[in-house]
Amino acid sequence: MIIEHNLYNKKILIIIMETIFWTLLVVITFIILFFIYNLSYLWHKPTLEEKWQNYMEAPFDYMETGSNPLNFYRKDQYRKPYRWPYKFYQSYPLPSMQPYALL
Repeated sequence: MIIEHNLYNKKILIIIMETIFWTLLVVITFIILFFIYNLSYLWHKPTLEEKWQNYMEAPFDYMETGSNPLNFYRKDQYRKPYRWPYKFYQSYPLPSMQPYALL
């Protein structure tokens, strides 16, 4: 009976030791990966320098700020009426064809 009890305790002890070993192995692996990630970030640290420039848009000399390289594109300063170019007949104030307007 004592021999069986000792064998049972040894098996439990072996299971506990294996569990502790694998847990420590996983924790140490994560710690090493964490340090590798932090070191790689420090070596390739992004610069926080932003190269902003002021420029003027035609035709109304509208001032904008942008970073380098500046990308210019046509940006209309007005909005076409709703459902352009469809029109409807309007009798006031003068009889005419008017585009739809959102009121």
